[in-house]
Amino acid sequence: MSSTTGVKLTPDIIQGLVNTCLIHKFDAATESPECHKEWWELCCSPHPNVAIAAPRGHAKSTAITFAYTLACILFRVRDFAMIVSATETQSVLFLGDIKKELAENDDIHALFGKIVLIKDSETDTIGQFADGTQFRILAKGAEQKLRGLKWDSKRPNLIVIDDLEDDEAVMNKDRRDKMKRWFVGALLPSRSATGLVRYVGTILHMDSLLENLMPKEHDRKYTHSTPIKVWSTDTRRPWLAVKYRAHSPDYSLLLWESKFNKEHWIRTKEEYRYQGTLDMYSQEYLNNPLDESNAFFKKQDFIPISDQSLRRISEHPREYTFYAASDFAITEKEKSDYSVFVVSAVDASGMMYIVDVIRERTDSLAIIEIMFQIQQKYQPELFTVEAGAIEKSLGPVLRQEMMKRNVYINLNPMVPTKDKISRARSFQARLRSGGVRFYKDSEWYDDYESELLRFPRDKHDDQVDATAWLGLTLDKVIEGKSEEEINDEDYEDELEQARSYGSFGDGRCQSTGY
Repeated sequence: MSSTTGVKLTPDIIQGLVNTCLIHKFDAATESPECHKEWWELCCSPHPNVAIAAPRGHAKSTAITFAYTLACILFRVRDFAMIVSATETQSVLFLGDIKKELAENDDIHALFGKIVLIKDSETDTIGQFADGTQFRILAKGAEQKLRGLKWDSKRPNLIVIDDLEDDEAVMNKDRRDKMKRWFVGALLPSRSATGLVRYVGTILHMDSLLENLMPKEHDRKYTHSTPIKVWSTDTRRPWLAVKYRAHSPDYSLLLWESKFNKEHWIRTKEEYRYQGTLDMYSQEYLNNPLDESNAFFKKQDFIPISDQSLRRISEHPREYTFYAASDFAITEKEKSDYSVFVVSAVDASGMMYIVDVIRERTDSLAIIEIMFQIQQKYQPELFTVEAGAIEKSLGPVLRQEMMKRNVYINLNPMVPTKDKISRARSFQARLRSGGVRFYKDSEWYDDYESELLRFPRDKHDDQVDATAWLGLTLDKVIEGKSEEEINDEDYEDELEQARSYGSFGDGRCQSTGY
């Protein structure tokens, strides 16, 4: 076959290659579904950056990492490709499948001529067509060094990324941040000026790299959604990104109906339900790593404060004991996070009322000012803070301000555990037992509830952390004041008032004794 340089790759061309040369290699092969054709359309677009979030089991690696990459090489659209996965071992497997077809597939040789692999190692292959034209394909793992990567004075002009993140790493914020920095600082700059990036995977976390490439909430006016697909028509976005799910909530729409019918998904979901892992079903097949039925905090437990209770808290605050807790973001490492303050009122029965949440990106001086505002407004019995943060950063300045203002905050430093989930267990138990009420009409509430419902797979967990401190605090202290204690306090106040007017504490006149 003569050189195919200059061919414009299209979904039909890839489909033809699959049907002619590859389909007989596939296990239980079926006709390519519409979603594969959509993915090829996205990959063949001129946009330099394409990201596709697809459910497990839908042959996304076969359609893109295998078939699309082969098509780019065979039709000479790209000559220096790099396959990147979570581990080098995984990317080596992808490369191995491609090399096998290049070297052994007679149908490919009949169409494109004999192909010789003049260099053939696990991670690096250089091939040559009959006319002497060469190509190279590399296999790399996440976070490997890529600086200075060149071949024949060229950088890779095609980077195919397949499942770059894994379940364990994505649950750790430091590792998520490290991955993002490597992706932006090392992987993307390694391509040529005209290079393409095609990224396919499954959403494992709401702050995962792939999720961050998907259309954002502020793109809503550009975003179209169906029960099985979400994408953006805003061509100005740096990434052309689409997110798919295997089926709609009522199974009326199926992403690959010829292979997975409604009964299949009902049965599969029931299997996950039986194992108590519906969150994994939601993650693997719906590209949503959150499942409401298996959430850490359940939506039905978020009960509003009644109007009567709100009035009581406002008009008779002395019947309640107030507690405040904070989660500071004051280090350089935490500069993108929020500082959060949560205030609760607790009555004599132990019912906890979340009455105020303050969440701001701010500096140390502003944090101290917010603490004094809370102290003045609520007079909390205890103000729980993380021991390390208060001792190393805010402590000296805060103590000076307390002396200067003659206002003293009853700080309750607590040493955190590294496990955020364990730290939140106490509040979770209180919530599930119906022991918490929320001020749902407040401006802060919607964002607060949303974060708690997404925990522990949300981008931010600062509001969860501050609330968790409250739960731990209440485990160790007395609850709200009883009616008897309130009466005793009233008596002491009246007694003190009488003394201030020159009377005995028992109400007798100092002169007559009566």
